[in-house]
Amino acid sequence: MNDVEVREFAESDLPAVIEGVPSRAPQQHARKLADHQRDTGFTEWIGWIGGRAVGFVGLGYQDDANIDEMIEARGYALVYDLHVEEPYRRRGVGKALMFALERRVHALGAPGVILDTGTSDYFAPARALYGSLGYADLGNVYLGGWSDPDRPGVHFVDPLTTWLKRF
Repeated sequence: MNDVEVREFAESDLPAVIEGVPSRAPQQHARKLADHQRDTGFTEWIGWIGGRAVGFVGLGYQDDANIDEMIEARGYALVYDLHVEEPYRRRGVGKALMFALERRVHALGAPGVILDTGTSDYFAPARALYGSLGYADLGNVYLGGWSDPDRPGVHFVDPLTTWLKRF
């Protein structure tokens, strides 16, 4: 992890993040930056290797303006969208991003962190990462859904499982 840098998403980073993390649409990056800049408890960190943006993770913390988030988080800090671009995986970026998030959660005094992840083989590396960081799979599989704000009428439903790390 020595060559991984993690820092909060800043407006000056937006062009580099759009270029370095093309798996998220540019307008989605801009929306996450705007969410980060509002004072709602949402924070996003960007992972960098050699000056190149290669991944991100978001933290939702008690945004009482969003009732869905409050219910989903159940009093814990909520992880959003841990992602590392394919060529940079297995280099410690995901772990460094999660450590930055956990440091913030500790500072906020939250009882722990909660997240959901997919159950398919595609998400096996993510589940292994969470397990290695001390997260426990709560063993409940449910259907979670979301709508793509950039493509009206496009909705996704996936089987998910919940992971929790208590402090």
